[in-house]
Amino acid sequence: MRVVMMVEIPDELVSVKSIEEAVSRAVGQFPSLVWQAAVAEVERRALSQHPEGSLRVCGWEERTLWTTSGPVRFKRRRFRSSSEERSFLLFDMRAGLRRRQRTTAAADQLLAQTAAECPYAVAGRFYGRVWGEPPSPMLVWHAAQRVGRGLSARQDQLRRSVFEDGELPGWERPAPEFVGVEADSTFLGAWRGSGSAPEVYVGLSYTGKEQRHGRRRLRDKALCFGLAGSERFGRDFFATVQARHNVVEAHRGVFLSDGAVALRNLQREHFPRHVRQLDWAHVRRRLDEAYGPARRARSAQLLGKLYLGERELVCREIRREAWRYRSRSEILNELAGYLGRVRGRIFTEAEGCGSWGRSSRRT
Repeated sequence: MRVVMMVEIPDELVSVKSIEEAVSRAVGQFPSLVWQAAVAEVERRALSQHPEGSLRVCGWEERTLWTTSGPVRFKRRRFRSSSEERSFLLFDMRAGLRRRQRTTAAADQLLAQTAAECPYAVAGRFYGRVWGEPPSPMLVWHAAQRVGRGLSARQDQLRRSVFEDGELPGWERPAPEFVGVEADSTFLGAWRGSGSAPEVYVGLSYTGKEQRHGRRRLRDKALCFGLAGSERFGRDFFATVQARHNVVEAHRGVFLSDGAVALRNLQREHFPRHVRQLDWAHVRRRLDEAYGPARRARSAQLLGKLYLGERELVCREIRREAWRYRSRSEILNELAGYLGRVRGRIFTEAEGCGSWGRSSRRT
């Protein structure tokens, strides 16, 4: 099937502006023209496969469909068979176009990817500038929901294959030298559902870092998130990392997180050979919050001692200062308790398990 579109520009009106406007109009009309030609070709070939007179035309029906090229509008014929009472749309049957379908799968993917980076209304306005007609925020929302349901189903299948069927995805991959794993969680305050705000778990894995154009980047990243609690997230996260990196055969690894009990348990159950380290950012933020802006030099001093592994000494000093600074005693005692619950060394080289070597303090 070949579709040709002629763009006519009068010689007396030729200018950069007139050419651009003519091409812009043609580009906006071309997708609908191609779809209309495809409808005609599909119906022609389908009719050629039936005896003459066995199908008769009942009427024409219009259809609007959002595609990666924007909205397309076309007409297709409704047919009635001489052997059946019901009528049908021949093109929809041949092309697999569902009755209430408003977007293609590729358009759903495109809209969902944009909606992951900005609000639905903003995503709609962005594509409106490109396509000439903006999709509604609800259309973008429905596209994101359809893509999300597909991703969730694939994640459920991957988790069941590991923890119910006993399979190990990614076993055929060569084991990397290093696999870094990071996990964190936060509560959604602006939650529309009933009950308490849910806790969102997020996990990240990678095989190293590199410098590119003056910026540090993570190599071969994998991302996982969950809303169904730490136990299910832990299984999803392990299955994702294993499928991507073959983590069970990796030589070295570090598990980076804050001091939350759920994340410590996640490391013990699913990444037992990874060296667990406390995230620098969490400790620094807690120190700054506890000592306040007037004592930033003191919080920086204590952070340096923690980096050298003097955790018990730092906890004792914080408790003494909690008695000294009565206005901040509660938050300082809470900080000392938080650091006291941390097991192992902080920001220092830690001995790995099994055949794993040492992890770098800068990793």
